[in-house]
Amino acid sequence: MASRARHRRRRRSTLPVPALAGSAVVAVAVAGSLTASASGSAGRAGDVLVLDAPSRPAVSTGSVDPFAALSEATDTLGVVTQEASTSAHQAIRESEIEAERRAAEERAAREAEERERLARMFVAPVSSYTISSPFGGYRGHGGLDLAGPYGQPVRAVHSGTVVSAGWDGSYGYKVEVRHADGTETWYAHLSSISVGLGPVNTGTVLGALGSTGRSTGPHLHLEVRTPGDVRINPYPWLAERGVSL
Repeated sequence: MASRARHRRRRRSTLPVPALAGSAVVAVAVAGSLTASASGSAGRAGDVLVLDAPSRPAVSTGSVDPFAALSEATDTLGVVTQEASTSAHQAIRESEIEAERRAAEERAAREAEERERLARMFVAPVSSYTISSPFGGYRGHGGLDLAGPYGQPVRAVHSGTVVSAGWDGSYGYKVEVRHADGTETWYAHLSSISVGLGPVNTGTVLGALGSTGRSTGPHLHLEVRTPGDVRINPYPWLAERGVSL
């Protein structure tokens, strides 16, 4: 029985040579196959397989701001928005300036038309009056007296140029207007004067009716003088020009 037990122990501790050889052949064959696959050439049973470790992606050690791109985009959008706003405001202002220019031109054209219209017109020098002394009356009266309410506006009967405005002795406060043909109209005994030297239009207020100088009551003394300084009757002179006193 002892020899049988020894025989069993010997069978468990040893492998047959053919089995060991087969295992070695399989291992070498696998190693050769791996070597051949890695190198692209046929490996031998005794070659050692060397496998390269896979490369790792480079890792940046610096800090990256994830909001940097967003901040830059926001800044760019702000600049673009500001530029667009500035351009829009500039376009609006240019449009306003152009509208103002056109309005000024239209206003100037209307004023020119009005001046031309007034230059063809004649008006009465006062709106409320009675003829208190005709031309050529007492002591060769050289004008036409129009009595009326004290202080009412006295207007230029026609467009022209004021050549004199101020105090003139017995005339009191007086304004002289010279018209385009050289004829002059005088407005005397005014309580005040509203104009200075220079151009006036038909109907421009020259002053206010009064009783300054040699006067017995509030009235306008109106004279018309030719270019040769000859006094003529204002009544028919105005009537010829469409003004009936």
